[in-house]
Amino acid sequence: MILILIELGIMALKDKKKSVNDGKVIKIVKDELDKDGFNYFELQSIVSMINPDMTSVIVNTGYLEIAIEVDNDSGKIISKERIARQ
Repeated sequence: MILILIELGIMALKDKKKSVNDGKVIKIVKDELDKDGFNYFELQSIVSMINPDMTSVIVNTGYLEIAIEVDNDSGKIISKERIARQ
């Protein structure tokens, strides 16, 4: 009985995916904005969702707002949209 419980515990640990936390998401967004030539930005919003497992970030660069979605499992950027401010 104990061996079965140990095996189930090991299987549960294997199934658990490493999730990207908000600090890593902000670093991913910062690196992407640096690559695009935006040296300054102000974080407007950061929202983590469970299903789908992603984090949505909105930043303000002064004259432009940028929305970036990051996959929490892989840490890759899913989408990036630029929104002109009036």
